[in-house]
Amino acid sequence: MNSKAMLATAVACLFASMSSPARAADLAYEWYTVANNGDTMPTTASRECSSCHDDVAGGGATTTAKRFNSYNQPAINRLGVVVFRARSRGGEGQGPGQGEPERGIYMRHLAQQGPLSVVYRRHGTVPPPNNTTIGKDQALASFNEFPSVPRIDSGSDTMATRGQSTPVWTYTDPDGIETRTGTAGIYTNLHPVGATAASMVGDVFAHDASGAVVQSFPQFQVPVHNGVDPGTGFDQFPGSPAVTDRTTIVFKGNFTTGGQGRTGVFYRDVVGAKGLAPVELIAASGYTDIPGCTPKGSPGCKFGSTAPPSADGKYAVFVGYDNEAAPTKGGIYRARLGTKPITLQTVVQIGDPVPGEPAGARFEVFGEAVTVASGGRLVVFWGGWGGTHAVKMVCPAEGNAAMRQACRDATPPGTTRPVPNKQGFFVRDTQLGTTTVIAKTGGDLVDFVYWNFSGRVPGMGEGGEGDDIEEPARWRSATFGAVSGSGVPGIAAFKARSADGEQGIYLRRFLPSGIGELVKLLKTGDPAADVDPQATGMAIASLGIERDGFRGNWLAVSVGMLLAGDAASAEDTSWAGIYAARFPDDVVAPY
Repeated sequence: MNSKAMLATAVACLFASMSSPARAADLAYEWYTVANNGDTMPTTASRECSSCHDDVAGGGATTTAKRFNSYNQPAINRLGVVVFRARSRGGEGQGPGQGEPERGIYMRHLAQQGPLSVVYRRHGTVPPPNNTTIGKDQALASFNEFPSVPRIDSGSDTMATRGQSTPVWTYTDPDGIETRTGTAGIYTNLHPVGATAASMVGDVFAHDASGAVVQSFPQFQVPVHNGVDPGTGFDQFPGSPAVTDRTTIVFKGNFTTGGQGRTGVFYRDVVGAKGLAPVELIAASGYTDIPGCTPKGSPGCKFGSTAPPSADGKYAVFVGYDNEAAPTKGGIYRARLGTKPITLQTVVQIGDPVPGEPAGARFEVFGEAVTVASGGRLVVFWGGWGGTHAVKMVCPAEGNAAMRQACRDATPPGTTRPVPNKQGFFVRDTQLGTTTVIAKTGGDLVDFVYWNFSGRVPGMGEGGEGDDIEEPARWRSATFGAVSGSGVPGIAAFKARSADGEQGIYLRRFLPSGIGELVKLLKTGDPAADVDPQATGMAIASLGIERDGFRGNWLAVSVGMLLAGDAASAEDTSWAGIYAARFPDDVVAPY
């Protein structure tokens, strides 16, 4: 069955209890519940998920059913397959993980009316390479956290997630010392037992059967380039990996060479060369020239930082600067995967004129979460200009006690962070060479930047929780936008704060004749029953959208809800879930 037929079947056949019709301006659409707090968390994969795998080994099976409780932003593909990270509350029970929250990576195929399934879960077995046994039952090394949101290929159900685990590989090094390594990696669902796309084991050397010293996993090493020695392993994989072309994973990786920490953007075909295809370089700090920077080859014209990438079709897109803390050179760059050497194309860079602004207005900074769609043609990005103003940082009143205390310790009264005086979302059409304004601050929209205190905090157990848990906790900023379509017409979605202090997710179409009306999709304070019929009497309290949250006709969001009038979340007065809206074919031009 082709994708259009599948989507038509989904609209006709999905259970009425799963959907809620809605209308905003001239857009009619249906909301479907992917998962909410009334659902029991699955502990095995579903047969409806062609690439998922049962993940109950290593002590992963549970005897006490737990329900979903909290969610991060979901990703969705154009066939209506949703993948998301979620957790439960703590619960009673015996065995590994029984008294602690259940957490993992989950999937649902809406267009096939598929049930919820688990892709990976805490205490589930890490895919090969994995030879390390632990505990009384000598189970293989298992996951302890998934620090970043998972993402999915736009045209298949291949997903990727970053995972932290106990050490996966035990070996005797050439000096005769027993060593354990491999506590971080990137994992996909391409094989029945899962697959490792990237790992820290690229620096493992051991004696083979003949006694010769050989590299055990050369496919996972940092690509040899500009003085990087063979056998250099990755230290960590910050942020979320991207997936494209079904088997290609694109990711950010940190490594150390010559005593210096480096970072870069890389890709790997997980099934290429019978699973032994190497990691390939896109760009790396200290080595790769910033396009257009002069004098070319000088230290000041090398990337000093790169951000986690986005990918679609044969292209990857990422943000890179000379200096992440105070950038003066750099911007957003596109690379065609599979070409050697990689050539970087400039999408937009610091110093470029801001469309629709008076002469002299030029971009000064870009958000890390750029999004690419339409096989690499469309790029949606956030940009700031016009200097900065200070925004006061306020520590959360809820959540883990250790994290709240760490935030207070790092945030003396009066702590501020800079935010651009002017900012906006834009769509770059790399085929036409045009940049379309989607939204700017001014009028009802006052801010697109969101701040969160997250990272590694002592006292939070096995790595803590949240993005970049292996990096020290600090204030981090983020912007949230997504785009769908095959060019013009297309449609973009983004998150913004309005003049009344509420948060909202907004839509805007871009057409041959210009941009369409700004449409509010959801806003905090709105009736929660507009999205979920089970949340009658509640109001929307929080909203989330991810860069891969809008594909084809499908848009996916996370929504938190409270009984109207409640000031704080409580178990008996709160509700949350993952929801997807499907738009008609005449709203989003198909791929």
